[in-house]
Amino acid sequence: MKLIHCADLHLDSPMEANLSPEKARERRGEILSTFAKIVRLAAESEVSAILIAGDLFDSTHSTARTEKYVLDLIETHPNLCFFYLAGNHDRGSRFAQMEDKPQNLYLFGNGWTSYHFGEVTITGSESPDPDTLALDKDRINLVLLHGQERAGRGVDSADVIRFANYKDKNIDYMALGHLHEYRTAQIDARCVACYSGCPEGRGFDECGKKGYVLLEVDSRGSLTHRFVPIAKRELHTVSCDISEVTSQLELENRLHRATEGIPGGDLVKVVLTGESGDGTAVDLPHLSGILAERFYFAKIYNESRLRIRPEEYANAISLKGEFVRRVMASSMSEAEKERVLTCGFRALTGEEIGF
Repeated sequence: MKLIHCADLHLDSPMEANLSPEKARERRGEILSTFAKIVRLAAESEVSAILIAGDLFDSTHSTARTEKYVLDLIETHPNLCFFYLAGNHDRGSRFAQMEDKPQNLYLFGNGWTSYHFGEVTITGSESPDPDTLALDKDRINLVLLHGQERAGRGVDSADVIRFANYKDKNIDYMALGHLHEYRTAQIDARCVACYSGCPEGRGFDECGKKGYVLLEVDSRGSLTHRFVPIAKRELHTVSCDISEVTSQLELENRLHRATEGIPGGDLVKVVLTGESGDGTAVDLPHLSGILAERFYFAKIYNESRLRIRPEEYANAISLKGEFVRRVMASSMSEAEKERVLTCGFRALTGEEIGF
C-alpha cells in the first residue's frame, strides 16, 4: 500500500508582500496546480490515499471557486481516498464542515476519529488529547496532527504538540502539518513524527526543496517513507560579499557568481554583506534590474557596511569632513554613529540607502 502525506498548501494565500498582484495571482494558480499534480501522480502511481495534515486552504482568503476545484479533483478520483485534517488556517472553513461531501473524503473533528483502511488505521483530531488516544498495537497506526512542539508567538495552545505525550501510544507514523519544511523526529522505538513541509514555498522564509512524503507499507507490514520534491519554483536566499569591491562592474560580477546555478524560473533574494569602501556606491535599482532579467522574481537587500575611518576626516575641508566631525561630536552611541555615518555617506554618493 502507498500513501501520500502533504500539508500547508495555503490555497488562495494572497502572497502580495513580495510579488506584484499579477505574479501573486499566477503563483496562486501554480500552487493549486501543484496540488492537482499531487493528486494525478497519486492516481498514476496506484497510491491508495492522500493524507492532508492541515492548512489546505488559507481560510480568510479561500474562494468558492478554489474549493469547488478541489472538490472536483476529489470526486473525479473515486479510487483515491482523501483524509483531511483541518489546520489552524482552515479550521472552521466551509470545506472542513461540509455535510454533503464526496464519499472518498474523510474528515476529522475535535475528538479522536479513526478510519480502518486495509491493515492501516488512520486517526486524527483537531483538538488532540494524547491521554485519550487508544490504538491497537497490532495495526499500522498513522496519526494526523497539525501544530508544533513548542509554543511561540501567534501559536494557540491548541496547536502545540508535545511529542513526549505521544510516546508508547502504538503510533507508527505521525503525519504532521504546520511547519513548512520537511523534518522528522523519532518519538519512540516505533514512532516517527514527520512534517511534510509545504509543496510550494510562498515567501523567503520557505526556501529550499518543497514537496510531499510518500509512505509505503510492504507485504510484511513494514512502513517506510521518503520525501519527494514537487515544487514548480524554488525560493533561494543567498549572500553576496562585496568586501573590497572597487567598481560597479566587479559588483555585478560578484552578484552573478552568487546566483550562479539557480534556475531562471525560481525566486531569489540576494543579501549584500561585507564591508566596502566609502567611495563605492551600491546602485540597488540597477542591480535589481539585472536580477529581474534573470529570474522569475528577485529582490536585493544591502546589509553591507561602509568602511569609514573618522580620523581620516578630522581635518578634511569637505562636506563629508564636516558631516563626520558633527556626528562624532554628538552624544549618540557608537552604534548609532556608525549607522548615521553609513546613511549619510550613501546619501552623499547618491546611493539608495536600503535600510
